[in-house]
Amino acid sequence: MAIPSDIQPFSASGKLHSTWALTFWCRPECYSQPESVEQLQAVVRAAHAARKTITVVGSGHSPSDLTMTNDWVVNLDRFRQVLSTAPHPAGLYTDVRVEAGIRIWQLNEALAAQGLALQNLGSISEQSIAGIISTGTHGSSAFHGLVSQQVVNLTLLVASGELITVSAETEPELFQAALLSLGKLGIITHVTVRAVPAFTVQSRQEIIDFKHLLKIWDTVWTSSEYVRVWWFPYSAKCILWRAQKSSKALSAPRASWYGTPAGRFFYEALLWFAVKLYPRATPAIERWVFSKQYGWDETFGGAVADEAVQNSVEGLNMDCLFKQFVNEWAVPMKDGTQILQLVEDAVLSAAKSGRYYVHAPIEVRCSNNSYPDPARAVSEFDMVDKTSGFGAIPGNTLRPLLDISPRVQYPDAAQPITVNNLTLYLNATMYRPFRQDPPIGQWYEEFETIMMSFGGKPHWAKNFIGLARNKPARLRDGGMVGLAAVYSDWFRAEGAQFKRLRATYDPDNVFLGGREWAARNGLV
Repeated sequence: MAIPSDIQPFSASGKLHSTWALTFWCRPECYSQPESVEQLQAVVRAAHAARKTITVVGSGHSPSDLTMTNDWVVNLDRFRQVLSTAPHPAGLYTDVRVEAGIRIWQLNEALAAQGLALQNLGSISEQSIAGIISTGTHGSSAFHGLVSQQVVNLTLLVASGELITVSAETEPELFQAALLSLGKLGIITHVTVRAVPAFTVQSRQEIIDFKHLLKIWDTVWTSSEYVRVWWFPYSAKCILWRAQKSSKALSAPRASWYGTPAGRFFYEALLWFAVKLYPRATPAIERWVFSKQYGWDETFGGAVADEAVQNSVEGLNMDCLFKQFVNEWAVPMKDGTQILQLVEDAVLSAAKSGRYYVHAPIEVRCSNNSYPDPARAVSEFDMVDKTSGFGAIPGNTLRPLLDISPRVQYPDAAQPITVNNLTLYLNATMYRPFRQDPPIGQWYEEFETIMMSFGGKPHWAKNFIGLARNKPARLRDGGMVGLAAVYSDWFRAEGAQFKRLRATYDPDNVFLGGREWAARNGLV
């Protein structure tokens, strides 16, 4: 099919679209990169007329086939301007209006130039702001929620060509749907995000024995504003990273062995050897790499630790190393010790029998995804210590309709946050060394069985399998079965609400690019 003349100047045919991890790729019939609202509207009109579907993409960091399509793709990389700023009278925060294709690293740079920063970040800053909103991106903090908590309002281009600006006060139901829409509701064109004065974080990184971590589980997650753990099950050790806002002078973190080109190449080569030639070497390789990167003796609670003071972006982002499969689930934090012990048993048992091997680290993070009772009026300062800046000044406190986090108790402003208020995110990463696929099916099936037994749900944009008991006879190793069988039960009224809103604002399914993925997971 020829590309319609009114979108030809910013469109192409035959262009390859892939995930960052190169786990999936496709050649859409039309690949558009609009630079204005008018061009975005022209694509929607043309898709309607041609009876084509639209899939919106950014960096492709979601490693599943969520954005794979043979129809039309809209990439927002050229729609990335910072439009306006609205400072709070007392200077506590500034609301910043941006075009939704802006990558987070670009937004970070623009904010830094004005002495501002985002309050909370995910592990990387490569995604667009539309992407982190649409997929439920989170950081790791008991005092912050999803990154979309920082969104004050957003504008949605729906299938009719209409632009609708929604917020907690204006069309809140549609706002809740758009806060985690997976690109199936419309195109997010503009976002107003709540930034704060730029800050640095002072971090302390320590080696802690796995069993020791479990003993302090109930207190460690609230011991600093930002906390994350990397777990190395074959080494029986973890790296505990904690950080607070700081006014100290900048100081660099310790040197990283696999942060060097030679170290990184050697590590990837070792993984390739284990994946391609000798899987039984995996535990020994992981133990050796841990020792080379971090040392071996426990340093938790001692005088010796790796400390650094960095700007917020460098401190909160991390090195994701190699192309990878990622399977991440949200479960109740209060069940964390039991869950991790079961995962450890599964991993070590599988290695002993040679059934499968895992890559490290398993990433352990937390988030405060509890939400207030809808009837309760929540001020923007309920969650922050205004003197120190500790905690979040939320742009909104609404729960996205498709939020996967468990429904846990909202921490009243007068009460301390505990593990009962928190969501645990457990992330099973399997690297693809030099694009070599490791076997993931057995590992991910056991991992998911444990997660589901505690009421867990998978991150929408990752490589989850779904209900393994319904696995078809012919399926790619680790391929997605999906959540269609449990969608109604898991998401209940909110899930039905999302589907109703999708049908209302997109009755002709213009934004149902990748329909197979959507059907597989119960969205249609």
